[in-house]
Amino acid sequence: MNKKFLLLLIPVLALVSACGGSKGDDGTPTPIIERISTAFSDNKVKAGQPVTLFGQNFSANASENKVLYGVGLDAVALRVSQASATHVVFNAPDVDQKQLNVRVAVKGKESNSFTLVYADPDDDEEPWSDTPTLDFTTMGGTKVTVVPGVEFTEFHGTWESEPRNITIVRTQLNEHNKLGIFFNYRTAAPEGYPAVKDGTDYRDLDYKCIYLDAVAGTNGPMACCQFVRVNGKEENGPTDTSEWIANCALTIDGDKVDIVKVTDNYKARRLTNAANGNIDAPDNTLSVGCAGPLLVWEGKVQPYADGWSALDKDKWLTKTHPRTAIGISSDGKTVVQVAVDGRWNVAVGMETKLLGKLMKGLGCYKAMNFDGGGGTAMWVYGYGNSRNIVNHVCENSSWNGTTLRPTGAAVYIKSDLKPKN
Repeated sequence: MNKKFLLLLIPVLALVSACGGSKGDDGTPTPIIERISTAFSDNKVKAGQPVTLFGQNFSANASENKVLYGVGLDAVALRVSQASATHVVFNAPDVDQKQLNVRVAVKGKESNSFTLVYADPDDDEEPWSDTPTLDFTTMGGTKVTVVPGVEFTEFHGTWESEPRNITIVRTQLNEHNKLGIFFNYRTAAPEGYPAVKDGTDYRDLDYKCIYLDAVAGTNGPMACCQFVRVNGKEENGPTDTSEWIANCALTIDGDKVDIVKVTDNYKARRLTNAANGNIDAPDNTLSVGCAGPLLVWEGKVQPYADGWSALDKDKWLTKTHPRTAIGISSDGKTVVQVAVDGRWNVAVGMETKLLGKLMKGLGCYKAMNFDGGGGTAMWVYGYGNSRNIVNHVCENSSWNGTTLRPTGAAVYIKSDLKPKN
């Protein structure tokens, strides 16, 4: 069997009761598989690619979960790379047979079974990979290290048959490099802001990043209509808006970064930091930035939802525009920030589905769209023009201009490795 054959996962046994499963003499409940997720539509994967099983009664200790195939003495255990009480992650095995039953065992208790079915090898849907499949340096782009763990890439050239200007910041989050959200939509300086010349508009991205002593940053959610909470304080309240404008949220809970699905701004407002015992918003420390549309979910580029075309009368989703996006790796420890310029004859912008393809190609397991258009801007310490703006903002009348559209939110990287001025 060709090793490039894809796999299709389908359930072969009925799920056991969702009320928790039976318990053995030692009190260990029987694990239950309820659904699966892979890097492809229709749950297809290539051998070696990650598969996530969702359900109940798994062990939070990955080593205590065994994904098994085969029976009796011939049973083979696959390594579980990540686990919680409600999910396990493993890599689909590369085997010769066309079908393979898999199940999860926890302390001797085995779950219901699913079958891996080898599908048509001509299926050309590209798999998701944490390792980027797009390397713009091989297409003439440049990459520099801003501080250890923070890389800035700039590309100006042809990609997907059109002229593009794409700027990318990739950050390894660790004890030195942190991701944050900041909101200020006032022309007056926030408390503690360093003295600057009169007439400054403190809504501009560069002044936000200077105030934050950041090493990189982009604009974030729209100030007009997207919910923002910073360290437990509601900075921009929820409003009624189209679901494709607010169907996901960036969350920052201490060192834990995630992108989650929501149905609207009000659901984003209800997100809490339950892990630290805070369950009633806004009495928690969770930072939230609601936006949309969702671009990549669990390695899959997201399609336009039913009914969105009727809501999108201005073709905001499907026309090429400047775009800003953020994505994360499967473990949430790598953050990718992207600005795509548009409305220039040498940089046409992107529709959101192509933006999703870009983010997936950069290794994002999840990704979301931020405010775009004239608000798209990227700031990188020590690079770009006189304001540290590295992209070409379409609000400018010239390609190298410095005029910025005022924005409410900044999503930024702060590092204690930044040189002291």
